[in-house]
Amino acid sequence: MTVVAAYLYRRGKRVREVAIDEKIDCPADKSEFVWIGICDPTDAEMRTLQEQYDLHPLAVEDAVKADQLPKLDVYGDQLFVVARTAHLEDNNIAYGETSIFVGHSHIISVRHGSARSHKALREHLEAAPTLLMHGVDYVLHAILDFIVDGYLPVIETIEDEVLEMEQATLDKFLGRDEVTRIFRLRRELIRFGRVLVPMGEVAGKLVRLDLPCIDPETRPYFSDVL
Repeated sequence: MTVVAAYLYRRGKRVREVAIDEKIDCPADKSEFVWIGICDPTDAEMRTLQEQYDLHPLAVEDAVKADQLPKLDVYGDQLFVVARTAHLEDNNIAYGETSIFVGHSHIISVRHGSARSHKALREHLEAAPTLLMHGVDYVLHAILDFIVDGYLPVIETIEDEVLEMEQATLDKFLGRDEVTRIFRLRRELIRFGRVLVPMGEVAGKLVRLDLPCIDPETRPYFSDVL
């Protein structure tokens, strides 16, 4: 496992680094929380996080397997959110998965196969403590918004290539390989749509439902995720 970052925050400011096996007791007023980001954890390492933060076993199992469509589950007073990431590799869409555990005083992101680090996102939030002091629900919104922002370049690149190849048919007959490429790219976009729909459903639930860890004042912000 790579622990990308693990810090305790107080009133929107980073206080100190924390270990994943360290028990942190935060006050109930949302003034403090722990934000942990990890990549490709092992089963044993996830069990450590499970024990320290009382993560639900089913959510931990999903985070380890990393083969879920976007979803939102409620486990007692905690949330478990799964989001799919996407980036281009050799003009093909490559998918990753980010699982997010949200408690009243912790947020843990578990990344598999994602090409975009959360480092820039964390630095952006740390530079604006008045935003970060809103707590874990605001961080959840920022992570989901960051993931969805990565979708647009993927869609635009593929759509532009398809349009360019289709326009070429006005001047010449396309070869078999080119026609096959167009059909494959269109299938990629259809498959991508199957990711967008459940991501929209997750955002909708965060806006409409009364959920643990989500302040009513934060809920409207999730409407701009998709």
